[in-house]
Amino acid sequence: MAQRLALYLDRGGPDPLHRQIVDRLWLEVVTGSLDPGERLPTIRQLAVDLGIHPNTISRAVRELELLGVLTVRPEGVFVSLSTPDSSSLERQAQLERLCRDLLAQAAAFGFSAHELIDMLQDLRADESGAAGGENHEQ
Repeated sequence: MAQRLALYLDRGGPDPLHRQIVDRLWLEVVTGSLDPGERLPTIRQLAVDLGIHPNTISRAVRELELLGVLTVRPEGVFVSLSTPDSSSLERQAQLERLCRDLLAQAAAFGFSAHELIDMLQDLRADESGAAGGENHEQ
């Protein structure tokens, strides 16, 4: 059983606490820090360790259960995702973190998510045009 999880929560950050817990637990699983079949501390114990309400932990656990990362049984919460299958999940989690960071930085400069998406689409179109055979000076 995982005795203690080193989960850091940024209480002043833009992400809700349950989202941070989902991200941190997911990362623990995909990096192999938590093994498939390993039992997590109880929801109550995690809540005490993190100093938050047990319902916040329960919400994160439910979300991870829906994603197939955790399994909830009468005897506890267990890791159900195996690491070899998780490379695409890890990449997805990395991309999600990158996008969240980019959205936060854009918002700090006063740009909306729509403006950011439009810019990304424009850049992608420019990149596609350049790769499509345009002649570039060397």
